[in-house]
Amino acid sequence: MSRFLFLMPVLLLLASCSSDKIIFLYPDEQMNMSLRNMVTPTVYIEEITDMRSMEQRAGEGHFFDIKFPNDESWYRPVTEIYAEALVQDVRQTELVEIVSLRSEADYILTADVLSMGCQFKRSIASFLIPTAVGMGAGVAIGEDTSSKVSTGVALSLLAILAIPMPAHSEAEAEVRLTLKTPQGDILWQKSCLGTYEDKVYATATARQDQEYVDEFLTVAVKRCNACLVGQMRQALIELASDSK
Repeated sequence: MSRFLFLMPVLLLLASCSSDKIIFLYPDEQMNMSLRNMVTPTVYIEEITDMRSMEQRAGEGHFFDIKFPNDESWYRPVTEIYAEALVQDVRQTELVEIVSLRSEADYILTADVLSMGCQFKRSIASFLIPTAVGMGAGVAIGEDTSSKVSTGVALSLLAILAIPMPAHSEAEAEVRLTLKTPQGDILWQKSCLGTYEDKVYATATARQDQEYVDEFLTVAVKRCNACLVGQMRQALIELASDSK
């Protein structure tokens, strides 16, 4: 029993650690946003700039409130991860044609990643249920008052480690897109924020960073890009009308 109690702080410390590199499994979504009765513009993506805060880059918090992934946890730089997501969304909407050479482009597109991360929160109140379960079991199987208390405490700690408890997970992605002429004149600029949050269940020692990135952050980026692509579509229609 004493050994188990001694290991408890170590197990809780492990709950704030995650060693596996996080990958970004961005889902496909076909949506036709092509410019009808217009020539499809060609666009060259020139630069993706990481403008996230230092706090988000480094990650912060432990156990009750954790912000992740930090830069060391990602399998690739955030700029490359977002660039792939942007190219995928733009191509699948058929809004513009992405070209590999700047000289082939009608427009130049740049992106500033302002925010892209997750936050996991749990409260002390969430530990009441497993504690009650453990103490109840201790009272039921203990032989005397001292035994009931010590057994109840041990089983409560075990229940906290084993029983998934309610928590809250959220993600946000904020990006600013800028559309320019090949000469560098800004034609359009817009920033959009995509968010997604919901209740989750996790044990005390669980670090489900990859799962939360898959479930929450990919949706936040998808919502952010949907807003940006929709706004860019309107801008391209207006630019085409002005050029006539």
